[in-house]
Amino acid sequence: MGQQRPAATRRSWPRWLPLLSVAAAIVLAPMAGLGANAATGPDETGPSDEVLAEGADVYSTVCSGCHQPGGVGVSGSFPPLIDNPNVADAAYVDDVIRNGRSGVIEVNGETYDGVMPAQSTLGDDEIAAVIAYVQSGFQAPAGEVADVAGGPVAGTELPALANYAWIVGLLIAAGFAALVLAPRVIAAHDRRTLGWTDAWLKTAVIVVGLVVATVIVPARVLEFETVQDLPRAVQDLIAVGIWTAALVASLLALWYAHREDRI
Repeated sequence: MGQQRPAATRRSWPRWLPLLSVAAAIVLAPMAGLGANAATGPDETGPSDEVLAEGADVYSTVCSGCHQPGGVGVSGSFPPLIDNPNVADAAYVDDVIRNGRSGVIEVNGETYDGVMPAQSTLGDDEIAAVIAYVQSGFQAPAGEVADVAGGPVAGTELPALANYAWIVGLLIAAGFAALVLAPRVIAAHDRRTLGWTDAWLKTAVIVVGLVVATVIVPARVLEFETVQDLPRAVQDLIAVGIWTAALVASLLALWYAHREDRI
């Protein structure tokens, strides 16, 4: 008969669970960030205010004389652009702007038979901007909203402060938690006698720290307006750099804590 493993050895495997949890957090943290980016998608926010402003300027100068402000058109003469199903096809609109169009067209049950000349003086950026403006439903750029002179409107200051209240509350709660739990989290110990409560407490701190450092921090940095104005390749490089630095720093901290018998 084969020799059976000692009972103490068979029961020791659960002690590896905290280490496995940390390893899983390291592996899954970047995947969580990628999943969030895939869910939102790069085009979810739509055209920027700068693009809409340029498109509105081009439309007002070149297009509104026929298609009228707001794209309402002129019945029997110039087809409307608002609620026009053809406008949804950016390639079609681009071709019409560049090359012109003539012949019969039906829009919303009404027939038009005219000639639109090619707008050969428009550049690629201007054409792309006016298409974005028209496809947005003639959305007014944020920059076109007139500033009202005077101080802030009554009642608008408190919600802005309230947006930070949860952050202050979270920091206060984290401070009290640190005062109570920090001695148990960072205290040196004998791994052979470490209790389950302390083991899981240390594991929770490590997992949360990794998630914050490798997922939340890079995501928040990418939300800064200065970063969003950069090319997409530069944004990706910044995100990868922050994630790599955070991961390396976390692993070094884990190595040091392990050497000092703190994890």
